[in-house]
Amino acid sequence: MTLTILRRGLLAVLALSLCSVHAAGPPKPLRALLFVGGGYHDYATLAPHLVTNLSRLVNITFDVKDNLEPLRDPKFADGYDVVVYDWCFDQAPDDVLDHALKTTAEGKPTVMIHCAVHAFRNSPKIGDWETCCGMRSKVHDKYEPFTVQQLDPENPITKFFPDGWKTPGDELYQTISMQTDAQQLLKVKSPQDGHEHVVCWTCRYKKGPVFATTLGHDMKTSTAPEYLRLLANGILSVCGKLGADGNPVAGYEGPKVR
Repeated sequence: MTLTILRRGLLAVLALSLCSVHAAGPPKPLRALLFVGGGYHDYATLAPHLVTNLSRLVNITFDVKDNLEPLRDPKFADGYDVVVYDWCFDQAPDDVLDHALKTTAEGKPTVMIHCAVHAFRNSPKIGDWETCCGMRSKVHDKYEPFTVQQLDPENPITKFFPDGWKTPGDELYQTISMQTDAQQLLKVKSPQDGHEHVVCWTCRYKKGPVFATTLGHDMKTSTAPEYLRLLANGILSVCGKLGADGNPVAGYEGPKVR
């Protein structure tokens, strides 16, 4: 009799647990705020391309902003899981950069794509922005094909990335220095002079996790499946939704994968 009661109790608890899981449903999509604009790039083509294709790989939605005005509000990133910067403004008002920097510093997951690393070169706070990005860089090689090499094959972000991957054309940003805590993931040997430059890494800006890559000037790189998955994994990683195997944790796969 006692064993029967125990079995019934366990089955009841299991049934309640299953009902709770079913009622909760799948996780809500990550909410991303994507900033573009500033010239030098075809953001009218790049932004919708990235939004469409990243949403196929990750359970995520994007709001796209093509100017600096939202950053006038110090709470511009409230309600978002991650802020993605893919812009190329030469300068910005101090309050705009202060709000962006403070948002990452206080823990908001942040992604830097391509020219975000070169942005705000004419602003007094450029040193702070470079620290947030994790790398100091001022110039790039000419636009040309080059080969990307692995630096950390076991990192979940780049575990899938083929060593020796080639882009038919991009801008190789020259590394001046890296933040001491930066985890370097991918590098390129310059076809021009043989110097090596880091093109993908992670770091922290105070409390905020940061993923960055200088790849992605135009559609030649940005249409590559390897590049899109690199960005997808970078976003998942800073949001704590990337598994050790390099795949999204359950519920955060895109509809293309689910």
